[in-house]
Amino acid sequence: MLDTSRFRDADRYASYLKTPAGRLRSELAWENLRCCLPRAAAMRRALDLGGGTGFAAVRLAQMGFEVVLLDSSKEMLRIARQETEPSASIGCVSFLHADAARLPELFEDAAFDVVVCHNLLEYVADPFKTVCDIARVLRSGGLISALARNRAGEVLRAAIKEDWKLAQANLSAETVVDSLFGQPVRVFSPAQVRDMMVCSGLEVIAERGVRVFSDYVGVEGPSGESYDQVLDLELALGARPEFAAIARYSQWIAVSAKEPSREDAAL
Repeated sequence: MLDTSRFRDADRYASYLKTPAGRLRSELAWENLRCCLPRAAAMRRALDLGGGTGFAAVRLAQMGFEVVLLDSSKEMLRIARQETEPSASIGCVSFLHADAARLPELFEDAAFDVVVCHNLLEYVADPFKTVCDIARVLRSGGLISALARNRAGEVLRAAIKEDWKLAQANLSAETVVDSLFGQPVRVFSPAQVRDMMVCSGLEVIAERGVRVFSDYVGVEGPSGESYDQVLDLELALGARPEFAAIARYSQWIAVSAKEPSREDAAL
């Protein structure tokens, strides 16, 4: 497993999520997910896996979902509780301190209608097993949203900074150095995660780019109307494959297409 000790400094990460870059990542991913959420009243249980400070959990709860926020960091869960308390949704969110690798022992098969897995696959020991475990806890027709760092985005970012050697290395890199904590973090090509989902019995229904241009053009602290314009343009570009391909993050939204077997995770 990659080093997750950085998340002991949860306050630093929470502060980052309130910056324009952090807000854009969270809000873009949420808008992409929200547009695909099932409207059937019966689909009302969600798992926010590695949910951090609870951004997605609060919004799901506000929509009427009963949400379990699972995170391996006690400090993240502390902040998530603080973020959730001002909302009337506090009764709809429960908090679970556990590692994502324990999904099979923590929950029965087909336990959730929606699973959010944003910026978790970069850190788990076996991303494919995690995707298989998620597929198992999803009900038939259930929805997963996964967000992870896009390798192509790391190449472009380094090239724009004229770090040619790093850009070349990132073309085939399995990990890159995280700019916030200075530690290695896994990167993916869109095809890698798509294939993991398909092999786990999931059907990808949407792929989006998250932060297509804002990381590269020096957008400094947009607020108010300016922030809204950046958000709207990012959403429009992220939905177009030619732009999504170079985004800093990739997002996949898929539905459970079959009942996965216990043997799937061993493949």
